[in-house]
Amino acid sequence: MTTLDQTFSLDRLSALIDQAQSAQEVEALRALWQQARADALAAVLKDFSTGSLELLALSSNVAGHVRRLQASAGIRHTPALDGLLAAFADVRREFHETEGLKKAHERPDDATDVVNDEREIAPTPEPRPLPPPPPARPVLTAPTPLNSRRFEALADEYVTFFLGAAIHENRQAEVSALVQRAIENERVYRDVGDPLGIPWWFIAAIHLLESGYNFSTHLHNGDPLSGRTVRIPPGRPPAGAPPFSWPDSARDALTLQKLDGLADWSLPRALWRWERYNGLGYRFRGVPTPYLWSYSSIYQRGRFVRDGVFDPQSVAQQCGAAVFLKELHRLDRVALDIDQVEEDATDEAESGGDRAAAPPPDAALPPGHDFAAFFATHLAGVQHFTWQELLFKGAQHAVNGLNTDPPRDLWPNVVPLVRVLDAFREAIGLTVRLTSVYRSPAYNASISGSARRSQHMAFRAADLIVVGAGAGPTGAWADRLKALRQQGMFEGGIGVYDRFVHVDVRGTRADWDNRT
Repeated sequence: MTTLDQTFSLDRLSALIDQAQSAQEVEALRALWQQARADALAAVLKDFSTGSLELLALSSNVAGHVRRLQASAGIRHTPALDGLLAAFADVRREFHETEGLKKAHERPDDATDVVNDEREIAPTPEPRPLPPPPPARPVLTAPTPLNSRRFEALADEYVTFFLGAAIHENRQAEVSALVQRAIENERVYRDVGDPLGIPWWFIAAIHLLESGYNFSTHLHNGDPLSGRTVRIPPGRPPAGAPPFSWPDSARDALTLQKLDGLADWSLPRALWRWERYNGLGYRFRGVPTPYLWSYSSIYQRGRFVRDGVFDPQSVAQQCGAAVFLKELHRLDRVALDIDQVEEDATDEAESGGDRAAAPPPDAALPPGHDFAAFFATHLAGVQHFTWQELLFKGAQHAVNGLNTDPPRDLWPNVVPLVRVLDAFREAIGLTVRLTSVYRSPAYNASISGSARRSQHMAFRAADLIVVGAGAGPTGAWADRLKALRQQGMFEGGIGVYDRFVHVDVRGTRADWDNRT
């Protein structure tokens, strides 16, 4: 209330009137000021999401009145009219500060410590459109996100959450209105994004979340353009003198995050970049970030109330970027791609060989390996596989030495996979050997024909062979896995090859047949 009183005080009105250049301008200022104060007060007294939307509409309406006044009176810019618009920008900025989402970086330098990995995990050359969710697909409610900072670990989680998210019915009208506001300013976002190779909708969502579409604030964090940024990241833009223009500041924000010149703007990459823009600090708290999922079934509560300060009971009152994108996609305003589903190669010795000659588990693994304790805790009921088998580094590792043990943050990914493998072994009644499980990005790239975003890199895939009399063809093995999937044991990919079968637990269904 104090900010509102200061912004729309009689002293400020008098100062603007003193700068007016005509009686018509004075009359318009008085009328707009009186109505604006009343409407702004009413908006501020409402809940954040409703009030924010009303303030946005109010300021847009006042800006329209000012433009019409300028056109009718032949006035382009005057200090008085510019001051009126600045007053609204101040109120919107201060109002947004009360409930707007704050940075979720785990460390202060996370805001600028950005490493883009597209050279290591290149975009697939043949992405496919995001599939429509089946009519009976269950809604995901408050799932626990992976505690990882690796794109290869999180990519399929993003797709799974996006397909399983339901926008809250009581928020649908607000989401629709916010999306329409973005569409109205599409040209502004394109003017900034097109030269940098960044989609307009990606910038629009950041603008919504960082400042409530306020063009008088920095895209970095919502600080006023009248000076450099103060909050994370501070001191931006480093060049030039304030006041800054919104396009110049936006370009600095986007290039600071190294978002320019990137080739892959598929769904998982976009969600990954939005989350990284705000910070990955929600993940180790087990909370799906509201920066993406607020207003949907994915998110319930918990948010950063100040930069770096987390309140587990506070509930975000802003529309998340993924929800914003979901509505744009529903309106056919944006086409979304995901990576190809097929895994095009296995990790076999180049000479091929007999099925029975499949490699045994690595004999050199120490008995005190940390993964052994993880396996004993999370997979205690598994009957047919040992922890050593899951760490087998592959036939080609013996040649090039490029593979590694899976990083600790990926270990939870393998739990549902092992349960599927154990059920498969129980059903088929014969020895099952794993020829490839985890592949490091460098090792995956060394395998000729491997998928660029292989599920093996996320430790959620295995290539297997069945050994022994009566093993049958690979198609029969795949049918067994499909039966388990049909029973609801998992959702994932099943690929059939001449010598082996691939199975993964990516969370979305995919089938392919690469037999010759």
